[in-house]
Amino acid sequence: MSSNGVLRGPRSRWRNRLMGVAASSALAAGGLTALAVPAAAEGVCAAPVVADAVTTITCTAGGSGSLTVPDGVSSGVVTLDGAGGGNASDGTPGGKGAHLVATVPATPGQTYNVTVGRRGANAAANPQFGAPGAGGALVAVTTAAGTPLLTAGSGGGAGGPGIGSPAYPGAAGGDSGNAGADGNGLVPDAQGGTGGGPGTDTAGGTAGTGGPGADNEGANGSPGAYPNGSGGSAAQGVFSPTGAGGRGGAGYGGGGRGGAGGRYGTTGGAGGGGGGGSSLVSGTVQGSPVTLANGANAGDGLIVFAFHRDAPTITAISPDTGLAAGGTAMTVTGTNLAGAVITFGAGNPATGVSCTPTSCTATAPAGSGTVDVQATTPGGTSAASPAGRYTYIPVPVVTSLSPSAGTTDGGTVITVNGTGLSGATSLTFGPGNPAGGLSCTATACTATAPAHAAGPVDVQVSTPGGTSAVVGAGRYTYQLPPADIDVDLTVQPGLSLLVPYLTHTLTAHNTGPGTVTSATLIATLPPGSSATALSPGCTVMGTTVTCLYGTIAGGAASTKTFRVPLGLLSLGRVSVTATRTVSVPADPNALNDSATATCTVVSVLLATCP
Repeated sequence: MSSNGVLRGPRSRWRNRLMGVAASSALAAGGLTALAVPAAAEGVCAAPVVADAVTTITCTAGGSGSLTVPDGVSSGVVTLDGAGGGNASDGTPGGKGAHLVATVPATPGQTYNVTVGRRGANAAANPQFGAPGAGGALVAVTTAAGTPLLTAGSGGGAGGPGIGSPAYPGAAGGDSGNAGADGNGLVPDAQGGTGGGPGTDTAGGTAGTGGPGADNEGANGSPGAYPNGSGGSAAQGVFSPTGAGGRGGAGYGGGGRGGAGGRYGTTGGAGGGGGGGSSLVSGTVQGSPVTLANGANAGDGLIVFAFHRDAPTITAISPDTGLAAGGTAMTVTGTNLAGAVITFGAGNPATGVSCTPTSCTATAPAGSGTVDVQATTPGGTSAASPAGRYTYIPVPVVTSLSPSAGTTDGGTVITVNGTGLSGATSLTFGPGNPAGGLSCTATACTATAPAHAAGPVDVQVSTPGGTSAVVGAGRYTYQLPPADIDVDLTVQPGLSLLVPYLTHTLTAHNTGPGTVTSATLIATLPPGSSATALSPGCTVMGTTVTCLYGTIAGGAASTKTFRVPLGLLSLGRVSVTATRTVSVPADPNALNDSATATCTVVSVLLATCP
């Protein structure tokens, strides 16, 4: 405590210095990891009490102390009760101290020093003079450097009563910020002293004057200290017939002592009441909510700090996108995050959350769309902001293909419709068979189908959100390229005295573009005819010759032959018609699928075939 009553707090500064060294070492060793600052208290300040989001530190009367601001707060509400003044020996009450409530700025780890004074002592009866009450002591908050911040003015002590008969009662002590009452007495011999003045913003309260008796003037009081000190309390003579002046209250501090009551023969004047100390709200606090009520507390001084934890803030998240299925590991950066619950949209908590005051690591839950990431602590919930916006990447869905079929050679440009397709990294036609020329929006992709064997395959789209499921709407059918069979039928006579016949050559010519894998051609003979000498792959049943063909490359041809024997009944026109009935792949041109060959038989030894 300095000479003017300001607490310097060397122990607090030494403790803070040690804390700073420890914190710096931890930051250097731990890669700039922020350390949580716990609340602390010493001296007349009790251990911090934490309930929900509020840390309360109570400092009771009897001396000095200090406290440390906890982590996660930016201000605190401080309540100060100035100490009451003591009663005079006849029970006249002392003045009451102020009740001050103010919001102070606070930084985690910051130290506040306090002085909490007791109520002024009550006077005991004294047969020689009217004993006055003592002024209430200083109740104040200062910075760690001792700069006054808040003071609740204390009450002045009551002036002592006059001794004798008539007995003039003591004068009431001044409430905080008020002068003490003047003492009563008998003019001219036993007049009362005047009350001490109140402390002001610029000085201690003025001293009261002793009563101007005819034989002996009462002693004057003493002024109060300034700033943040005690009220006046200088010694006074006590054998004056008139009352002594009350002491002045301190400027920003304690109340003055009351003046002593006089004694003179059968009576004496009463002393003046001590002036009340004035209250202080420093410039660093002004502008914040402040309430001040003078004359509110008759007991000991009291100071209570209440630090309400600030709501968390989120300044960044990384990454800001992730899978709809959840599981993305991410970092949330901000303030006041220690102990936070992290949510992705309303009621959708993250898992594996671990937080320091400035960052959290967490695993995103499953979700959809764009959501606000928010942190909740006992201090509140962070506000939604663009800095905390998280977008779920949906799993792609295929709803249709157009066209849904193409040739085995590939090259067909198709459109894949669906949802969640933007950012696609691949589009496959069956496992491991990627399309080319991929371009996607959120609802459609265009791509060029790759080559593939004939048959159905599943088209699937892959994005950072996953791979689309196999669905019927994504089925694509590969078809062989079409192959055009051009049917050609020629005939040559084979005349013989024994068995005359006509030799027919049935040709399947593949004009492409695909390769024929199989084909069936049927030749219809005239009624009553039959066929002999059939090529392999040809069969006859009645007047129908059926020939089966294997693979025929594009531009190539395959021939089959058979003979139609002639008889006496075969004279005239003999016509045979050949037709393609089945071929694989599909034949796109039906106009060349049949041919007819006709001969004119004049006799079994003469036939003309154009």
